[in-house]
Amino acid sequence: MRHYEIVRIKENGKVELPRDYAYELGVVEGAYFLLEIDTDLKEVHLERVALPGKKLVEVELVVEDRPGVLARISGLFGRHGANILFSESEEFGAIGLAGIVAVVDVSGMSITLDGLKNELASLSAVKEVHLNPLE
Repeated sequence: MRHYEIVRIKENGKVELPRDYAYELGVVEGAYFLLEIDTDLKEVHLERVALPGKKLVEVELVVEDRPGVLARISGLFGRHGANILFSESEEFGAIGLAGIVAVVDVSGMSITLDGLKNELASLSAVKEVHLNPLE
């Protein structure tokens, strides 16, 4: 259901949501949200990614742009108990590469972050790996 509320911005760009809606949306201390900011349209969209208690890592990959690569990567995450909460990919034109950005919950993972990074890097289609823990 869609609701409309006019709110006044607090200092330093802080927005206070009405308490009932905040609770309903999971806007609680320690929750993680994705902000989609469009400066051209002067819009911002807020999407909950995870409730408190998760250990999130942003995964950035440069991979060969061919069928099956994403399946191998997501399979690797699944085998180790990592949960993909958000992902997006983009082709890099005619150079045969693509970029993948994912937010992954690693709180139930069976290996270390270094182990995950090494396994991702060992896949022949993966050209670059960056893991950035989110605080």
